[in-house]
Amino acid sequence: MILDLKNPVAYLCSEFGIDNDLPTYSGGLGILAGDVMNEAALQHFPMVGIGILYKGKDFMQHITGEGKAETRDSEFDHDTSFLRPTTIDGKPILFNLNLESYKVSVKSYHIRLGDKTVSFFLSTDVDGNPPEWVNDMNALYYGDSESQLRQQILLGVGGVKLLNLLNIKPAVFHINEGRPEFIIWEIVKNIMQDEKKTFDKAWKLAKEKIVYTNHTLVTAGNLVYSKSLVEKWASPFAKEMGVETDLLIKDGLTDANTFSTTFFALNISKKHSSVSKVHQKYCKGQWPDYEWIPITNAIHMPRWQDSDFRRDLNDRDLWDQHLIKKRELMSSVTKRTGIGYDPSRLVITWARRLADYKQPRAIFADVKRLKDLLSNPKYPVQLLFAGNSHTGDPNAKSIIEEIIKIFSTDLAKYAIFVPNYNIALANHLTSGSDIWLNTPKGNLEACGTSGMKASANGVLNCTVLDGWTYEVNWEDAGWVLDPENISESFYNILENKIAPLYYEDRVDGIPVEWLKRMRASIELSKDFTTERVLEEYKKLLYS
Repeated sequence: MILDLKNPVAYLCSEFGIDNDLPTYSGGLGILAGDVMNEAALQHFPMVGIGILYKGKDFMQHITGEGKAETRDSEFDHDTSFLRPTTIDGKPILFNLNLESYKVSVKSYHIRLGDKTVSFFLSTDVDGNPPEWVNDMNALYYGDSESQLRQQILLGVGGVKLLNLLNIKPAVFHINEGRPEFIIWEIVKNIMQDEKKTFDKAWKLAKEKIVYTNHTLVTAGNLVYSKSLVEKWASPFAKEMGVETDLLIKDGLTDANTFSTTFFALNISKKHSSVSKVHQKYCKGQWPDYEWIPITNAIHMPRWQDSDFRRDLNDRDLWDQHLIKKRELMSSVTKRTGIGYDPSRLVITWARRLADYKQPRAIFADVKRLKDLLSNPKYPVQLLFAGNSHTGDPNAKSIIEEIIKIFSTDLAKYAIFVPNYNIALANHLTSGSDIWLNTPKGNLEACGTSGMKASANGVLNCTVLDGWTYEVNWEDAGWVLDPENISESFYNILENKIAPLYYEDRVDGIPVEWLKRMRASIELSKDFTTERVLEEYKKLLYS
């Protein structure tokens, strides 16, 4: 393959949301990674993404007629898709990870996003590989601690090996979360061999090439393992370098027996960034011995903002365009659920990965009052919910089923759970809703980006302050919920502010004051673009 690449940034991440059907993403981290790669392509910035080619076991969400949440495997076929096998001289690449008593073969696929931007996806689903390495490719965040470490070795060590084979020499390695942390082992080995440096010198030189971004304080994103288990997997790489195993893992030890991927990532990188200003404060509190650069996440506008909202529309055209997006959303919901609704209703949406800390049940404290508000004949409201879980979160299924039970009984006709939340549905929801509802538990939402997508399309946020939402003056663009009493706060704001503003004081059918907030919402979104993020990466992380 021929690429116009010279000393690119290697962007390593456990998930990439590049395409709706490619089962290599789970939530916001993957969507962000896909947005960053698309922005790099748009700017002709040299960047290579390194991820893992998962097969999509349990990737699709299905709701049964009894309201039970089920998962189904992805039908995506890597070999007949837009992905291409990565080749050298026309032959598909196949290289080995050399472990102590056996070898593991690795293949690579890729998608070219631009002349200087490409995303690679590694796989150990290769004939002849040990069954556990093949099974590791089933799904993102799938498997036990051993499986997780194998995947991290594939992503980190395998990623550097692939780039070496392609003669791609990154100026910077950007690791997102701790999972790609083992890249340093392969970088150090290469420096020792190619530059004839000692291990200590090679380690210092390797650190100068690595930058790290923490994306969450939630435990699932900051993994820990027993020292003995990590030693087991580090041992063959230490022997290959001719050093003691302890030297490869000591930077990740938080005590004599515990290895932290986050602590290791912090100690093997020269710069560390957070994903919002308030997240910087959280990170500084948790890891006070490190400098933290705040670079607030953002969205790739060509991907998420309807092009009509980039034009200078008059009130009539802006409202008509919004009504078109509302009808498109209604059509999408009907296709997925078989249930329709009146798109002229005020539409409120809660949609994101289902997790306890995002508090999806927060507004159901008083279901009777909520029903009265939704079914008010003067101000009818349509409530939409969507969200998937990943295999590492067994509690999410019960959350889904609890919500569906409420929707099918107490809130029937005014609330719909929309299954299989993916990129396509997210596009419809973030452009065809009226209100974007966000209810996270404080100090745990590092940034969040779904509300940015909504704002870019004139959808108004009703949110708890956390992550990126701290950086916005919501007075004329949305509403702020009380984090100590979300349900009561939401009921009051909906009844006394949101619903009247949407339905009353219309001029020729246009809610003029509502449109002012839509315009303010679209305007504020201009501060949250991946164009800005990439410029800050270049200036603050990559320079």
